Amino acid sequence: MTEVEPNKAERQREILARQKALRPSIIVDISFGILFFFIAREFGLVTAALTGAGATAVLFMVQPFVKWDLLGGFAVFGAAMSLISAGLALGFQTDLAVKLKGTWMAIIGAGFSLFDAIVLNGGYLGKRMAMYMEGLGRLNPKRASFALAGATLLLMGIDTPLAFILTTDQWIWYNSVFDMFIAIPIILGAMYLARERPDDQQTEPE
Repeated sequence: MTEVEPNKAERQREILARQKALRPSIIVDISFGILFFFIAREFGLVTAALTGAGATAVLFMVQPFVKWDLLGGFAVFGAAMSLISAGLALGFQTDLAVKLKGTWMAIIGAGFSLFDAIVLNGGYLGKRMAMYMEGLGRLNPKRASFALAGATLLLMGIDTPLAFILTTDQWIWYNSVFDMFIAIPIILGAMYLARERPDDQQTEPE
């Protein structure tokens, strides 16, 4: 009992320290999301994507001169996906193509996640998911990347048929409101399955 309590207190201090170090990245991610939303609404997706890419370039230039980790979150990945999304928006203008854009984005996103899991051992996306989802327990970064890829493909399997079934107006409502209530439980469930296991602890260096 006397050994468990200090270990528990130490683990809580480690979690608080990691969360404090993560705050600048969270602020950057939220700021990018707000920036993208308002610019996309006022000036269109392409302008928003180019603005996000420019803001990311500014972060890279500023990072060496500040002590906080500004690039530790999803801002860089989000800017890259936004540029891909803008390219798809420019290339395909029909209603069906717009509705299927999420399918292509899911394939690309799942591909990034699988690359991260297989080649980088979860060193980018998996590591960030582990930091952001720490409330679910300690996540294994490599397994988190695999889980993210699986969740993305599962959502694609749900969304793609609806692109053909729903009218454009119905799809806009689904994509803007209802999709979130499907995506969040699936992603949380996937991350729950990506938690560390006892056999992971044996191979992970302290």
